[in-house]
Amino acid sequence: MKRRIPILSLDTTSSKKPQVYKSLVEGISEAINDNNNEVKLCEVKNSNTYITVEKPEWKESLDSALQFYIDVEEYEECSKIKNLIDKL
Repeated sequence: MKRRIPILSLDTTSSKKPQVYKSLVEGISEAINDNNNEVKLCEVKNSNTYITVEKPEWKESLDSALQFYIDVEEYEECSKIKNLIDKL
């Protein structure tokens, strides 16, 4: 199933952390499977512009997502992220 890229307003990005991290984890997982070098993280509302994460930044981004999911105690996501980090 093709993932849905979130559309965010610039003024609401901090309140959208769960949505952004979910997109990051799904996007990197998809990119690893499809052998892509970048992930479209989200689209900036009304601009036709995408925020992307390049492959060299994936580990650091996943580490940040891992810390977020540890803080909110969503350990199933932590396990998925650890597996992704191991694949890098």
